Amino acid sequence: MNTVVSSYLRSAKSIDLGGTGFFRLVGLLAGACANFAVIAILSRDYGVEYYAFYALMASMLNLLPFADFGIGATMVNATADYRSGALDRMSFQSHFRRASLVTVLVSLAVASLAFLLYQMGLWVPILGAVGEMNHASALATVVIISAAVGIPLGLGSRILQGCGKMRVVVTAALIGPIIQLIVIVVCWTTHAPAYLFVLAPCAGYLAVGFLTLALALRSISGDEGSLIGWSLTSPVRVRIAETAVPFFLISIGMVVGFQSHRLLISTFGTVEDVAQYSVVAQFAGPLLAILGVMGQNLWSRYRERFRIGTLRVREFAQHIVLLGTVGAVFALALIVISYPGIRFVSGGSLVVPLATVLAGSVYILVVSVHQPAAMFLMDPRGLWVQVLCVWLSGLVGMVLAISLIPELGPAALYLGLSAGMVVLQVIPCIHISTRRISSMEKAVETGVAV
Repeated sequence: MNTVVSSYLRSAKSIDLGGTGFFRLVGLLAGACANFAVIAILSRDYGVEYYAFYALMASMLNLLPFADFGIGATMVNATADYRSGALDRMSFQSHFRRASLVTVLVSLAVASLAFLLYQMGLWVPILGAVGEMNHASALATVVIISAAVGIPLGLGSRILQGCGKMRVVVTAALIGPIIQLIVIVVCWTTHAPAYLFVLAPCAGYLAVGFLTLALALRSISGDEGSLIGWSLTSPVRVRIAETAVPFFLISIGMVVGFQSHRLLISTFGTVEDVAQYSVVAQFAGPLLAILGVMGQNLWSRYRERFRIGTLRVREFAQHIVLLGTVGAVFALALIVISYPGIRFVSGGSLVVPLATVLAGSVYILVVSVHQPAAMFLMDPRGLWVQVLCVWLSGLVGMVLAISLIPELGPAALYLGLSAGMVVLQVIPCIHISTRRISSMEKAVETGVAV
């Protein structure tokens, strides 16, 4: 028994499961502190309407999650291949150069569109009631331009991820809420106008982007020269689309199938259902975020180990058990913390059925078990498999949720999506991953090149 436990502990340590999860948790707590601070200051000193103004503007920073068109995934794979020797220096340089060029062009296009909307006065109808407030259009432009600048800066975190340094990524992200808090305190102590508080999340967002890019360039350049200043031409042909396109489609599928929950419950349920689902999601979200970064630790490791023929089915199975165990702990935490926590925070005005919390816990467990297979199938062939699985499971999950909402309420969303994932995503992806790793093991044993 002790031998088995020791084996799993060594496996967890080898993929830095605890360190990455811990620093992600610290980052989430720091972000929560910054949010609580701005809620208190704006609500008490300026008025609730100014917090609404701030919340809408800050949320716009996350409106462009797929603006890199999946190119970030290309950089993860290229970096992992370069580190394992599968990609030479010139080819890696070409990947970085092409990715930088495309993301900079996208950034300029997004920034130009934001400025055009400002010049034409179109931010007012887009923002609705908030658009009528002073400086709303100007600040919306600033926020979107900040998000646009962050598109090419995001390559830094992808390079670090390809280096197997997710702990560095999540640790560097701590500077975001710190900068945000500093700007909030400065605005508060200087009695700055309420609209200037919006600069806080923008500053934190950009600080993280610049820091991770600097760390990435330093990490990958070493003694062989900087990644900055290369010529725009290269004799090496780079095919970024073969990874970027399917990854982009997966991202869209995740939004369609897994991020449209509130719209579904609002359309087919009641207002109370929306409130109940949303408050459980507030507790489940941070737990899913921690699981996400833990899983991302496996991406580059799997790619390197599979390339050189050292990945084993037993190790892959251990990772499924490890992430599943973490997911089970998180699922239990959601039940223990959220159910009484919701009653306390809402003062008893919002009562969430236990079934909804339990269904959310099931969803967390399913997501955790799926992480290893999702991170293994990140080559072009595997990504196309995931495109099919994500879209099918998402659509089937939506249909199941819609059919169950009248009877189960918000619990139907979590249960429908969980069922769709298990049957059409988790089981197929684990099966395909296991077969590919097993085939690689046999090839290594027989001396066939992997």
